[in-house]
Formats: sequence, C-alpha cells, structure tokens
Amino acid sequence: MTNFWLKFFATGAFISYIPTAILRNKKNSGAGLLGTFEAFVLFLFFMPGDSLYQAMTTLGVILIAVYVSDKVKFKDDKKDNPKIVIDEIAGYFTAMFFLPHDFLVMILAFVLFRVFDTTKLAFIKKAENFGQNLPEKTKSKFYVNGAAVVLDDVLAGVISNLIIWFLIYLKLI
Repeated sequence: MTNFWLKFFATGAFISYIPTAILRNKKNSGAGLLGTFEAFVLFLFFMPGDSLYQAMTTLGVILIAVYVSDKVKFKDDKKDNPKIVIDEIAGYFTAMFFLPHDFLVMILAFVLFRVFDTTKLAFIKKAENFGQNLPEKTKSKFYVNGAAVVLDDVLAGVISNLIIWFLIYLKLI
C-alpha cells in the first residue's frame, strides 16, 4: 500500500488536515474530535445492525487502524501524529460495540469516548507505551507502534461501552 493510501485511511480521508491547517503547531489540534465525529457519521449511516457484521466491521477497523498507524509516514515522523484519526474511528466503533443503534446512546458514546480519550486514565495512558521496550525488529514484525497508537483509543471505547451498558442495566437510558 502506498503512503498516499496509508495517509488517506489514517487521516479519515484527509479530514484531519482541516483543523491542523487552521491551528498550526498545536498539540490539541481538534483532529481527534473531528475524527470521532466522522466515526459517528460512519456508524450512523453504515454500521450494520446485525451483531455478527458489527463485530466483523469493528474488528476489521481496529486491525486496519493498527496496520495503517504503524506504516503511515508523515514529514514530522511523530509516532502518534495528531493527523492520524483512524484510531478515533476504531475507538468510537468500540464504544458502540453491540449497543443499541439509538441516537441518544450514540451521543452518549461520543461524549464518553471523547472524555476518556482526552483525559487518559492511568491504565489508558500506559497503553500508549505498549511494547516500546521490545527490539525494533520485533516491533516492526508485529506492528507494535501501530498497536500503541490504537490501543489507548480502543480502551477508551471499552470503558465508554461498559458505562453505557451499566446505565442501560440500571434503566437510566
């Protein structure tokens, strides 16, 4: 896969270039928020309601996100470049995993995912350093750098998902 296509997928069809072009040299560029919004729209219009297809789609997006995040190259060569938003898409899909396709649930998943992705609880923060002590050859062979980029977002999605299931169990939503 060429770097053009890697960038295409990594940046959510180049959507993450919009805020980074406006807010140059900012750590929090807003690209993650925009990437999560893109995931919201993708889920709303394209995520199948069938559980098996939803599981296959979510797992497929996570695996593609790991591969793309590991292989994509930007000029600044940051490990977790803010232009990469495919990890937010994987994280939001995880937040909505097997939840009802209800607009209120989708909004709540969006808000909770953004909170946990932004604040990074201690164990989520540790996930960003996943496998960094491994030899470079091993990291390359098993896409460890890509997994480190995606894992914190998937964990934020898992926490969001569990909270929503708990709220559903309590009949609060």
